[in-house]
Amino acid sequence: MDAAAAAAGDEEQDQARMEAITEGLQTRDAMRLYNWVSQRCFSDCVVSFHRRALGKREEECVRSCVHKYLLLSTASAGRFAHLADPSASSSSSSSFDD
Repeated sequence: MDAAAAAAGDEEQDQARMEAITEGLQTRDAMRLYNWVSQRCFSDCVVSFHRRALGKREEECVRSCVHKYLLLSTASAGRFAHLADPSASSSSSSSFDD
């Protein structure tokens, strides 16, 4: 019985390590995406450095850029979920056709 208990403890430790690694990777990826979107929208939208604040057009451009990214990200996540398990996401991704 001691060997079984030790194996169960090792399995729990391995699971905890995997969860910590996964969380770290997700955080890293989220920061990379945030930085990429920030850089992309900034370089596409900000054209004047004569003021501290964004101009009206620049602000609208940044909002639109971020909004488009969020829509794309949501649609992509839904599509990947649909492809991973079509039965689980058939009602939530009805806008996607195979």
